[in-house]
Amino acid sequence: MMGRILALVRKDLQLFFRDPRGLMLVFLMPFMFIVIMRLAMRGAYGDDDAPIRVLAVVEDRGDRAASVLGDLEKLGGFAVETARDGRPLDRAAAAELVADGERPLAVIFPPGFSQALEAGPGESPAPAVVEVMIDPASPVQLVQPLVGTLQGMIERSMYLAMVPRGVDLVIDWVAPQTGSARRAELQTISRQATAGVSGDGGASPVRIERVAPPGMAVEKMPDSFQQNIPGYTVFGIFWIVSLIAHSIHDERRQGTFRRLLVAPLGRGTMLAGKLIPFFLVNLLQAAVMLGAAGAIFGVGLGHSPAGLLVVAVAAAAASSGLGVLVSAFARTEAQIGGLTTMLLLALSAVGGCFVPRVIMPDWLRTVGLASPHAWALDGFQDILVRGQGVVDVLPRAGALLAFAAVFFLVGVWRFRFE
Repeated sequence: MMGRILALVRKDLQLFFRDPRGLMLVFLMPFMFIVIMRLAMRGAYGDDDAPIRVLAVVEDRGDRAASVLGDLEKLGGFAVETARDGRPLDRAAAAELVADGERPLAVIFPPGFSQALEAGPGESPAPAVVEVMIDPASPVQLVQPLVGTLQGMIERSMYLAMVPRGVDLVIDWVAPQTGSARRAELQTISRQATAGVSGDGGASPVRIERVAPPGMAVEKMPDSFQQNIPGYTVFGIFWIVSLIAHSIHDERRQGTFRRLLVAPLGRGTMLAGKLIPFFLVNLLQAAVMLGAAGAIFGVGLGHSPAGLLVVAVAAAAASSGLGVLVSAFARTEAQIGGLTTMLLLALSAVGGCFVPRVIMPDWLRTVGLASPHAWALDGFQDILVRGQGVVDVLPRAGALLAFAAVFFLVGVWRFRFE
């Protein structure tokens, strides 16, 4: 009995090690994925080696904004950028960088920021509004801690500015003949001055307001689930590559392609005919995923159905072309499984499906442009999250169609029907 079991084990191990390319992919895949994810997530938590980069536009006529930014950098994990190409950042330049995905957000301090902090109770007619300009696609997990930290820094600066005013009030009020009623009034006024509220219990002299860059029709900032819908959709669309590769492998093994070679059809024509059903399934898959997100979870689908269709068609074409490319290089089941998994996970990772590209190192964001996932993800985010239209996604769709053409042509060139 044991001898038969050992014989079966030996047989399967021999078969496994007989395919060195498939064997290499099995062990290479987890290693590559770990390396890519480690590089991609270097900026996720704002450590000293890869701090979170924050744009700051300082319109403040005093020195309180500079003090807040200095305190923010001293915390560690943040790198404040107040200049670009040797010139101080202005609102337009910061908005362009955020809209292009170069930086996740920009903090804009208004001209009256210092004056509002230093004003006494009831002296500031209206609160100074500090704008945090956010790309709606920036992850909530990154934005929320930063906004909370900024709020804390502003409140600390406000306390430091208001305490001297409170001390002055104490000096003005204290006298040897002060009674208990007057003493209680003094304590109330001191607390109000130190807390930075007006004498009638009004609001703080500074308010933080989140806004989207100009040109983005965003009625409400999306939550983390809504932000992840484009990534889930892109990840799902490209997994059709595995089905295409396995289907073509089955056609080879069954001899279907060999029989088709006698027909007056070119290789490109045969492969195109093979891909069309998967292309249509891909479009249906995208429609089901987005439809379910909208109908079940109430996720907004943007203002441009035509834009969604353009991106979905281009992404489906790219994934179909990639399926042909994988089929041209992988000849066994083990090779198909290993190459497909490794390739799709790697492209998804550098393309931003798992970790937002805005927090990746600059060089890795550039590398990510070689992934069709990055262009598809940006296209879906433009429509679903940023509120843009079909014209805005045409460059993304054009890049995806270019990927599709290259994948298909190289795949046809390297394809073997037997």
